[in-house]
Amino acid sequence: MPNEEPDKLVRISLNPSGLPVADPDPAPVKKDKQKVKWSATFPFTIEINGSTVPSTPGGGDHGAKSGPFPNPVKTKIKYSITANGQTNDPDIEIEP
Repeated sequence: MPNEEPDKLVRISLNPSGLPVADPDPAPVKKDKQKVKWSATFPFTIEINGSTVPSTPGGGDHGAKSGPFPNPVKTKIKYSITANGQTNDPDIEIEP
């Protein structure tokens, strides 16, 4: 089993029109070794690879986690963030 890397933190904020925005986008993630941890100060839902991952509150923030990702290096994985009644579609990019 490969060594795991610390989770890649992706912060979600709302832009001036209320659209959820991921930072960074794309989120670089190490192949087979790293999970993505999304975090925001408000509830949100992530849809990725056919699964829905709702955020859960904890420690003053809302969070969700997915991965690790076995996809080939340089693959971009589109996911959706839904919050505030709006949806945005950022990417994860698989790195070696």
